[in-house]
Amino acid sequence: MDRNADNVSSGRATQVEVAGIPLGPALAGALYLLLVASAVLALGARRFPGLLPEKLEIVAPTLFLVFLICFALYRLAVVRAKRYPAFKAFFQIGAAVLFFTLLLPGAKNRYDGPVDEVEMLLSDGNPRVRALAAEVVRYRAEGLKYGPLLVRALRDDDPRVRQEAHRSLVMLAGQDLGGPDDEEAVKAWEKRFQ
Repeated sequence: MDRNADNVSSGRATQVEVAGIPLGPALAGALYLLLVASAVLALGARRFPGLLPEKLEIVAPTLFLVFLICFALYRLAVVRAKRYPAFKAFFQIGAAVLFFTLLLPGAKNRYDGPVDEVEMLLSDGNPRVRALAAEVVRYRAEGLKYGPLLVRALRDDDPRVRQEAHRSLVMLAGQDLGGPDDEEAVKAWEKRFQ
């Protein structure tokens, strides 16, 4: 008989190991710290676009992916050792994968509906309403969250909307990356408020 079977039959529980690393409370604690750090960073980057440096916004989902891989390996090892229910482990891994897909940059606008009146007004059919909404944004305390919408308004058909969006972006960003008629400037604004 092997050593694990002897330990179990004698009443002593053996610690599960993967590649010589014990899967105990210390590893579980490290995983949960990684979860909290990655979720706070990812959700913060998503909720306040443009607030964090661009590289940090890209790192956020990557950090969560690292957590997801470590968590999946941990859960599968514990299931293999028959110390955790398989259904529960697969459900948790699946929920983490779903959460990760919602953090991806492509999902940023796909699942977000209009949050408030300003967002709805910036997409209104009337260009005068869109221009007024673009102007109002710069006076709002939470104006930075409308940065991506203002950048989209830089490509609006109406010149008044483009001009007001540009003025608001300059006021919110504290710098002028260029006007709405300069394609390179619009790309710079897009990069700033991705």
